[in-house]
Amino acid sequence: MIKSRTKYEAGQAEISSLFRAHGIGNVTGSTVLGDGEFNSAYKVTCEGGKDYVLKIAPPGEAAVLSYEKNMMDSEVYWYRKMKENTDILCPDIYAVDFSCSIIKSCCFIMQMMDGEPLWKCDFTPEEAERVRTEKIGMLAKIHGVKNDRYGYRQSGLYDSWYEALRSMADRLVRDCKNIGYESPDGEEFIRLIDMHEDVLRDAPCRMVNFDLWDSNVLYDNGKLVWIDPERGFWGDPVADLITVGKGQKAPLSDKKKEIDIYNRTAAEKIGLNRNTEIRYACAVAYLALIEEVEKYVRYEPENPNYIRNTVDARDMYDMAFGVMRQ
Repeated sequence: MIKSRTKYEAGQAEISSLFRAHGIGNVTGSTVLGDGEFNSAYKVTCEGGKDYVLKIAPPGEAAVLSYEKNMMDSEVYWYRKMKENTDILCPDIYAVDFSCSIIKSCCFIMQMMDGEPLWKCDFTPEEAERVRTEKIGMLAKIHGVKNDRYGYRQSGLYDSWYEALRSMADRLVRDCKNIGYESPDGEEFIRLIDMHEDVLRDAPCRMVNFDLWDSNVLYDNGKLVWIDPERGFWGDPVADLITVGKGQKAPLSDKKKEIDIYNRTAAEKIGLNRNTEIRYACAVAYLALIEEVEKYVRYEPENPNYIRNTVDARDMYDMAFGVMRQ
């Protein structure tokens, strides 16, 4: 398990009691699963050899960011939204337990999906191109799911993307101050959000994952499986292009090929213009702010992930602010 201050470490007795309580089966073994840095995940095997995944939220006393509170409920919600509105492969959920009576934190039990994360797969160039096209197509599918209010379900919805994004950024800046640090970049981001209020108010309201990295997509005999949608929100679909092409440090103008792939199947096309570049840059700056602030609550300063977050956030801020200040 990746060492993180937010991860709950469950004992075998707890896990066995939980599975019995929900009538799923008698547990014969469990192992730590996944590379995530927030929730805990376990592969749990029951009599008969069937495997399940148990996901556990951080313990109640763990320091988490404002938007991360009740995020496990959000994950269950987004799985169900994908099941109800798309043909994307994702796990079935067998039990949800937010009582904290057995496992002393919110948790749920879901289907164990076969496959390897995309980053582990050794694709041929042809396979890599097909997988990239399908992954981008998955984004187009969830962006067909609409809403009329923006933001995180767990922290309140707003009438426009401008209001939602400003509140999301402001919460993070306040989180930072509450743990004893200042974020001049976060303050500058809020100023730039205000500067581009009209552009942000025009953004559509769609299901946004904001976390579709190759670690969150499994490859199973030619099929793609989507896992870990807990960081989703209702907002600007352009934000999801962060995870494709050259990644989060590249401007939208460097993702013309990915936009073309997206537009082949998307009901609503994304145009490459000044407004979408600004909207995309705002999403990148928001991710930078998340990485900047989360390092304080999740890692010790000497942890490599603390250093990674520091470097990544700086690079993202520099790119995004450069676009927004033009």
